[in-house]
Amino acid sequence: MFSEDHYDLDAKIEPWPHRFLMGLVDGTPVSVVGMYDRNTYVERFGLVSDEEIAAALRAAGLEGRYDPHARREVTKLVVAPGFRNLRVTPLITGAAYSRAFACAGSEETPIVTFCAVRTVIRMVQRLGLRTRYLKPFPIYKIHEKYRSESNPMDSHFLLPDLDVPPFLRDLAIPGEYDLDQLPEFG
Repeated sequence: MFSEDHYDLDAKIEPWPHRFLMGLVDGTPVSVVGMYDRNTYVERFGLVSDEEIAAALRAAGLEGRYDPHARREVTKLVVAPGFRNLRVTPLITGAAYSRAFACAGSEETPIVTFCAVRTVIRMVQRLGLRTRYLKPFPIYKIHEKYRSESNPMDSHFLLPDLDVPPFLRDLAIPGEYDLDQLPEFG
């Protein structure tokens, strides 16, 4: 369940994303991904502080280039079952980290966080996105159907101008893309 004003991950109530990116195939909605523009899931529920983001930037030699408070978060990726093997998943995932979506309405390049099970993190990395590990994500009941001891969740971030390959970083939104003409992903 989603709510505008009440969040309780153990009761399986999550906050609505602030905006969405939708993928259509022949006019039919087949995928969607959300974005938190503030109060990200990683900070609110993953307990990642501004200081931890600043420390990760410092460790990467990027202190002063990015504001640890300027964060967004990619969340809630859904692809219709019949379209999961047709390259829709990599396209909508990559588009979520594009400048057109991740940086929309921001004067500076935000830090884009996300939390995911490790199998999903590996899928994101196969797209050529460089993820930067933050820390393990706490255990909540809402994640019980896909999180496990063998596939735990972690919090990561990336920087759209440094960590996203040019094809994905520069995707136009809205835009039309021929799935058969997309580059091969890892």
